[in-house]
Amino acid sequence: MSTKVTGILSEFSGQIVEIPFNEKTGVKVGDAVIFRDADECEEYGLVKFVNRDTTDKEKVLFSSAILRLASPHDLQKVETHNENVEQTLRSSKKLASKYDLDMQVFRASYSYDGKKLHVTFTAEDRVDFRDLVKEMASLFKKQIYLRQVGPRDRAKMLGGHGRCGRVRCSTAFLKDLESINMDMVRVQGLESRGSSKLSGVCGKLLCCLKFEIDTYKELRKKMPKIGDAIKVKKTVSENFQEGWITGLDILNQKARVELANRTNMIVEGRDIEKVKKGDVWENFEYKEEKDQTAISKAVKVDEDSVETFMDDESKKLVKQ
Repeated sequence: MSTKVTGILSEFSGQIVEIPFNEKTGVKVGDAVIFRDADECEEYGLVKFVNRDTTDKEKVLFSSAILRLASPHDLQKVETHNENVEQTLRSSKKLASKYDLDMQVFRASYSYDGKKLHVTFTAEDRVDFRDLVKEMASLFKKQIYLRQVGPRDRAKMLGGHGRCGRVRCSTAFLKDLESINMDMVRVQGLESRGSSKLSGVCGKLLCCLKFEIDTYKELRKKMPKIGDAIKVKKTVSENFQEGWITGLDILNQKARVELANRTNMIVEGRDIEKVKKGDVWENFEYKEEKDQTAISKAVKVDEDSVETFMDDESKKLVKQ
């Protein structure tokens, strides 16, 4: 049986806290609320979703509950704490530099009662910040919480807009940041775009590359592969029916075909017949220079959906 939950973005931790859904609270998305956290303390947050099935029951904080809608007094209290955030960030960065720690502090927040300070940072490797915590506790007179996150989580927490002009998917609606890999890029024929166009502000592959991957996989099943020796139906080309695939437009189900007489044409997927599975360039004579040009440059069928081999920039993404 699924568990219905309410998601609250905690001002203190910057994370979504899932608590059991209670219809009696009457809260809606966007409401500012005071809720009970894992330490049985009052905490402030914003409702991000309600009455949703949880994907992981272990993440649900069953001991928590929404205590009330935030009152003007509650909001004033939170605002007072936030007035110190910028100075706290600057001081935290200076202390990190003092201890020569390779970490980028980007977020600081206070608990609702003002007794705890939560500092979030990114780093390439694990960081030994024990001495840093001791000095921060002495400086700020608070209980210190330091949390290391990855670049994608940093982008999610900071918010902002993506290259499409819309609010970043990770911030707007993605609950879990799933792994994105180069296989997804290849399936969609986007290798030629280069790392700069395939990466988000976090420096990693765009989250949206996963959204249509299942559709592309299904569409690919209906199409030959680049390099397949094929026959074109007589209704398309009467004189030269044999050829090979030089480019694919997966979404529009079209292919670029080079015929035996070296002419090129765009052919609908339904007008193509494969000669033999895995039969590559078998019926044609090629000079080595011709082969290398065809393989490395790969002909574009549609600028927005074209299959090519990886360029140098895209290969770098595989190593990330």
